[in-house]
Amino acid sequence: MGEAFLSGRSIRTDRVTGELYSGLGPGPHPGVLILHGSGGAGEYERTYAARLAEHGYTAFCVSYFGAPGVSNALAEIPLSRFRDAAEWLLKRPNAAGTQVGVVGFSRGGEAALLAASHFERLGAVAAYVPSCYSFPAPTWMAGVEEECAAWTVDGEPVPYLPVERYVAEQQDGLTDALEKDAPDASTMAIEGATDERLDEATIEVENIEGPVTLISGGSDEVWPSAMLADRVAERLERHDHPCTVEHRSYPDAGHAIRVPYRFGGNDPADGEHRFGGTNRTNAFASADAWYHVLRCLKNGLDPNGDSRR
Repeated sequence: MGEAFLSGRSIRTDRVTGELYSGLGPGPHPGVLILHGSGGAGEYERTYAARLAEHGYTAFCVSYFGAPGVSNALAEIPLSRFRDAAEWLLKRPNAAGTQVGVVGFSRGGEAALLAASHFERLGAVAAYVPSCYSFPAPTWMAGVEEECAAWTVDGEPVPYLPVERYVAEQQDGLTDALEKDAPDASTMAIEGATDERLDEATIEVENIEGPVTLISGGSDEVWPSAMLADRVAERLERHDHPCTVEHRSYPDAGHAIRVPYRFGGNDPADGEHRFGGTNRTNAFASADAWYHVLRCLKNGLDPNGDSRR
């Protein structure tokens, strides 16, 4: 299904690149950044942004690699790109508030937590199947010759958990990298890391200035998102985070928890998804998670919301 309910507008400046979906209604409109994962910018983020725009948010799908004017690969991406996108969004006519929300998927969920931990312009965070740790640039990706940081801050690499090898990394592309009998690379990296390395790579989510909603799948075959999201929530709780923290985990869903109310008509409902779960369980999780993400954004960005609820 290739439907999009609203048309986006391509944006490219010297500081931001992406697709803009303006909120419906008279406004003012709170802003939300949408961050894609390691597969690059795709249709599902645009459809997700269009749905947010129908709810009155101005959503900006940030292209942070694999697009003209930005890096070719998920390697050494300056987190300031997300700060710049937030500031650009807040300067638009009819913008609301002093913060924007951020919704990220997979490595984009990792980026959302990282960026919001560093920049106060990013408030409410909804992280789908995220990580509590920073991971390196994926060596299976074209353009990544050797292991390096995926992210940088002020020109310095963000510490990460080293990944010894991606299974089938000699093949190009995400699909081949995930065709495996061994544990996923992230699990092996976590289990093999020293406590010191784990501490260095842990995202300091306690610095986030807004509510946090975490979405995970208990049958995730890309990385153990349920465990990783649990660790995010536990760290926020240990630091007495003043805003609402919610972790919605779906035991039978996998990594593909994404756009609500959208199911491919040619895909069998109970067919297994290559990233874990089935089409049915992933669709249910996507629909249920949507309500909780909307509540997080409303509480964090709406002047009448309550981020402590």
